[in-house]
Amino acid sequence: MKWNRFIWQYLLGTIGVVWLIVSYTPYDDFVANCIRGVGIALVIVGVIGRLYATMFIGGMKNEGADGNSFIDYGAYSLCRNPLYLFSFIGFLGILALKAQLILIILGGILFLWIYRMTILGEENFLSQRFGEKYQQFLQNTSRFFPSFAHFSCPEKIEVRPKFFHKELRRALNWFIGVVAILVIEVLHNYEILPNFYMMY
Repeated sequence: MKWNRFIWQYLLGTIGVVWLIVSYTPYDDFVANCIRGVGIALVIVGVIGRLYATMFIGGMKNEGADGNSFIDYGAYSLCRNPLYLFSFIGFLGILALKAQLILIILGGILFLWIYRMTILGEENFLSQRFGEKYQQFLQNTSRFFPSFAHFSCPEKIEVRPKFFHKELRRALNWFIGVVAILVIEVLHNYEILPNFYMMY
């Protein structure tokens, strides 16, 4: 059975929405707002990183720019999965807006578990498609955490605007999420929403 991360994303996302509505941080305003400030910074880093990675991979994930290769330069010479890496950073930022450390820890663990399965499936597919050359790429390039040891970038690259524009629209969704969660936190602060659980 093929791994489908979207089923888990929708399921855990639903649980997450309920968590957002019924729980609140136990920290005082200063500490909570410091954590939220870090969260906003992480979201910005995540969005910028995804835009950077999309310049190299947008629309060329499985066949490269020439139709018979894979992208191994730019963001993809830093690590094999920069889009997932920056999604992880942005996701931690979103979670940090609740100022609940347990939510950040649990969310981070679940994200890594879900995407580990996705990444393994993608690596298996690309290994079968591109053979020895991709195997060499696996050996030389970190799976998730970036390394500058083998960074390379050609003077010119092909960018497909359709996919870059699509990522720009996704970036807007990230910031809509930030605003929505901060509004929820204000509603909790004024006890308009119920504070059933104070979660560290």
